[in-house]
Amino acid sequence: MLTYNAIEQNSPTVGVIAGTPTDTRFGLDFLTVRQLRGIGLSLSSSPQAQTQLQALDRRTLTEQLIAAIEQLCQAGAQAAMIYCNSLSGAVDLAAVKAAAPIEVVSPLEVYTELTERYRNFGLLAANCQSCANIEREILERNKTAKVIGIGNLQIVEDIEDNLAPEVIIKQHALDDLVAALVKSGVQILILGCTHFDYFYRELLAHCDGIRLFLPSERMLQLLQAHLPTKSA
Repeated sequence: MLTYNAIEQNSPTVGVIAGTPTDTRFGLDFLTVRQLRGIGLSLSSSPQAQTQLQALDRRTLTEQLIAAIEQLCQAGAQAAMIYCNSLSGAVDLAAVKAAAPIEVVSPLEVYTELTERYRNFGLLAANCQSCANIEREILERNKTAKVIGIGNLQIVEDIEDNLAPEVIIKQHALDDLVAALVKSGVQILILGCTHFDYFYRELLAHCDGIRLFLPSERMLQLLQAHLPTKSA
């Protein structure tokens, strides 16, 4: 089912495709703050269902994503963000972009840009499948990169259950994780799940000596050239 944010109709319109209704809502909220109209569509009902969806064969999931982008385009989206790391890594993105009637960006494109600036990466993702896909994208462009990755679906489920960010950080020892990554020489910690925007500010307070990175802002920058200016 399509969902919308509350921005006026004459604003440029961005489609948001995500795994669950929660990260779809996060994507729409991200656009609302930036005064962009958003149309959202989720492909699964829960984090567990999302993980199972990504176990489908790559071709089937790619076809589902292409159909979702077409639906967003027909609803008025002028460009689209795949607001889901694990979904982005589970499909054939080249095929998606080739078939899409509008410009499409994903977090993976942003991560590949980072390979020119960093060598030692930390990665916190929704599941190990997503970790592997993001690591592959990094290593394809930087053969000397080192990635320390952790997949934890329980964090995603806790966010869906509205646990406070501070509770999530404490319960999953994310402050200790950051400290351990710093000791291992990690230069940047990628929050490889759009759900994790939820505790970004709280975790940032524990990130002395390491950069904490979210892809959303850069994804939107990549789309800006494909959006019309706002009508008067």
